[in-house]
Amino acid sequence: MAELIDALPGIELPVGEVTTRLATMWDGGPMSSSSEFRASQMNVVLHFGLDVTAEEALERFETVLHFAQRYPSRIIVLCPSRNEGDGSMSAKLFSQCYIGESHREMCCCEALLLGYKSEDFGYLSNQVSVWLEPDLPTYHWFSGVPAKRIESYFDNLLIGVRRCVYDSSIEADDLSKLNWPSSASVTDLAKARLLPVRQAVGQFLSGYRIENLCLGLKRVTVSHCSTMSGEGQRLLEWIQECLSECTKCDDCAAKKAEFALKNCDDTESDCSLSLEWEYDDDRYFKWRKFRDGSLGEIEASLGKSIQTIPTRVKPLAPEQALSEALFF
Repeated sequence: MAELIDALPGIELPVGEVTTRLATMWDGGPMSSSSEFRASQMNVVLHFGLDVTAEEALERFETVLHFAQRYPSRIIVLCPSRNEGDGSMSAKLFSQCYIGESHREMCCCEALLLGYKSEDFGYLSNQVSVWLEPDLPTYHWFSGVPAKRIESYFDNLLIGVRRCVYDSSIEADDLSKLNWPSSASVTDLAKARLLPVRQAVGQFLSGYRIENLCLGLKRVTVSHCSTMSGEGQRLLEWIQECLSECTKCDDCAAKKAEFALKNCDDTESDCSLSLEWEYDDDRYFKWRKFRDGSLGEIEASLGKSIQTIPTRVKPLAPEQALSEALFF
């Protein structure tokens, strides 16, 4: 079976020579100016699991490269070995410079790729520490790594990491249930991708008092397609959080309301993600995002006349979602 590291670009090198080659890579002589464009701001570790396909790995690697064009980073990519072999590590070194509209707009980035046996997580931590840029914050993106293995990294590989991210819409395990050393330092990419949705829905609902929105609330339902299960869960949690201030009152209807999550693939719905509020009278609020394109629609009757408002929910680019998850 082909190794995951082989699907990614870069020059093959012995593991021990990577840092030496990296130190001299940008030194092109006294006339070279590329080194001034490679000052890193952070370390970003992209950590793959065994079940990640070559296509998925390449797509996420390119996302980190695009991210590094805006936020210069030392990228470290961890690729578990699928073959028995002798258990030795393998390495690649990738570098590229991106030129903007003018030659003065340049960004140079570097990626260090490591192939390793998945059970050697102790050695993995030691090797990653050698490759990290010292004195810079480190961020860790897990992709397809099983929950139990992530837990084994808490006391070694993840020590000192500023933030970990994962994507609940593609992960097999519910990583939100792990006993992370610091829950505030873990973020879901699905939540980050909801930023345009939160803005569209929040802008409309901000025109109403929270007490009026909670009055008589019976049920809140979020429906999602199968590829947006993480977004559906995070959207429901966001609504519950928004209503939490009002639920401090014992007699608040929102405190007794039902919050439900549904998969809309089993229906003939034309939306990929939707939100519906039901009340004990004729009031209601509905928002939906159509399956094709970035258009959506709000339909509501919240004490005034019935309102139907088109919305535009432009999806974040993958690198934008990554930056939202890492920094906010």
